[in-house]
Amino acid sequence: MIENIKDCDRIHLFRDIKREEIEKMFRCSKTVERTFDDGSYVFRQGETPRNLFLVLEGTVMISKDFASGKRDVLFIIKQGDVFGEMFLFADTKTYWYDAITQGKVKVLEIPWEFFYCFCSNACEHHRMITRNMLEIQSEKNFTMTRKLHLLSGTTLRERIALWLMEQAADKDTVKLTMNREELADYLGTTRPSLSRELMKMQQERLIVADKNTIKIVDRDVLETLY
Repeated sequence: MIENIKDCDRIHLFRDIKREEIEKMFRCSKTVERTFDDGSYVFRQGETPRNLFLVLEGTVMISKDFASGKRDVLFIIKQGDVFGEMFLFADTKTYWYDAITQGKVKVLEIPWEFFYCFCSNACEHHRMITRNMLEIQSEKNFTMTRKLHLLSGTTLRERIALWLMEQAADKDTVKLTMNREELADYLGTTRPSLSRELMKMQQERLIVADKNTIKIVDRDVLETLY
């Protein structure tokens, strides 16, 4: 299984753990690899959490669906990242969001029992991976805090500006990892409303919106919006 994992040293979950130790961990934890087609559910709302998931290939959208039909996109999980971790030590019996694949996706499923108790070998990698999980948890908490800050924007333009500034950092172009509908869900609006506002911002020469990218033209004005 380890042969299928590229750049182990760049995956936060395996930080400071040797490849042979990772192999040992997979055997100890009974980790399995699964492949999903585009649009498949890795898990659904209401199902019982049992595993930690690591994306080997592709991306996974984490979203919350409501009875009204509205979908709230929480975040996108990319290659090398984990998901399902917030349920690991929480007293929550069911998932409250969906994990949906975007394109063909390969994931590792690591049973929670591996994190709850140490194996009879008292492996060093067990301590290291638990430390890494705590670091990942902290980073995810920060990501969710940023999402809350994003949604605090009073107007859609303010939310777009804040999102663009966060995504761009010190660059002028943002490459979109979500389609327009998913981005609208993420920003708490509808696709038509998002398209209209992006068009207005382009007409005002604040941005240049293409199919897969948004170029920031007037950073100073965008920064005054939030």
